[in-house]
Amino acid sequence: MKEKMTSGEIAKQAGVSPKALRIYDEKGLLKPVDISEGNYKLYDKSSLIILEKIIALKHIGFSLEEIKTNLENDDLSSIKEILENQLEMMNQKIYELEKSAGCIKSALARLDENPDWDDIADIIKKMEMSQGADERRWYAADHAADGIEWYEKIFNSMSFKESDTVLDLGCSYGLLWRKNWKRIPSNFSVEGYDIHGNWADDLYEYLNENRASLPKGSDIQVIFSNLEKSETWEKIKAKKYSKIIAHYLLSYLNDEKTFIANVAQVLAKGGMFSVNHYGEAAKEYDYWEKVLDEVGVDKQFALKKRAERRQMDVEFEALLSEHFERFEKISLPGPLIFESAEALFDRMLKKYPEGKRYLEDNRNKIEEYFDRVVLKDGPVTVDMDSVFYHCFK
Repeated sequence: MKEKMTSGEIAKQAGVSPKALRIYDEKGLLKPVDISEGNYKLYDKSSLIILEKIIALKHIGFSLEEIKTNLENDDLSSIKEILENQLEMMNQKIYELEKSAGCIKSALARLDENPDWDDIADIIKKMEMSQGADERRWYAADHAADGIEWYEKIFNSMSFKESDTVLDLGCSYGLLWRKNWKRIPSNFSVEGYDIHGNWADDLYEYLNENRASLPKGSDIQVIFSNLEKSETWEKIKAKKYSKIIAHYLLSYLNDEKTFIANVAQVLAKGGMFSVNHYGEAAKEYDYWEKVLDEVGVDKQFALKKRAERRQMDVEFEALLSEHFERFEKISLPGPLIFESAEALFDRMLKKYPEGKRYLEDNRNKIEEYFDRVVLKDGPVTVDMDSVFYHCFK
């Protein structure tokens, strides 16, 4: 190999175009080592090694900015670390693309004959919310401190009994039934309502494969129909139900008041309607507000969030009082365990997205507090609970 090469020579040897070489020069990735008497840029053997690294990193998905960062910090990262980090980033991109593809498939499955862009935007928004709920479930499972399956706790709170007739609104993946399959009573019937292009499609297949193993006289059916259409409720109102469930559904509905009124009409006398509501998460808010106090940072954004959620509870309870004789507020414990300051800080961001910029500005101070005070004796458990309303006629 020649001691020094022109840009054309090194480009040819590496298999790239002269234009690419000019871009790498402009971006500061690969500068010439010398200039010839004829004003030609010159490169050497070390330049070729750098160029081959640029080509390799670009091929596996690095942006030019990411490549520049890696070149500037070459001594700080091993090849193994670089590849592992890139693999993690690429897997995240794949996951995001798969979510987007799922939204498009669901939108196609739900379209009416003459859809408009508002319809599509609303469908995709709700699908993204559904995917977010799935992510929160896996997050909670990863950090669960008591080792008890969440849907077992919900099942226990429902007091199901033999001969119950259950209406499961927004049945989705059917985890309440799947996770408690062997505990389903005899002569027990469930009608689950949801729309195509959702996890309910999977539940439908699961039931076809496993229905024979249900107890004697019991059955679970999935009925594909839109709960925001009046014709769906005309069908539902043909009978009464001893138990009605609407878990993790309300945030997807455009008309919460009409939905609650419809539910009240089909609940049998003496029956129970179970619904959850994202209001004031008192125990968790207590914890984070205490942290902010002890760190010595402003907690006004947290207090504002709490006040807003408390008002949401007041308004929701007033709505329930219009349609049911009484209701009970049930808190199901879901403590989460955290092993690092980073994990605790990430949880704060999830709880207070509206305060993200302020929290990020104080990240070092907050994480130092977690390391010094909270985690000094090992992993920490944060008490949390989820509120369900049990409504009665």
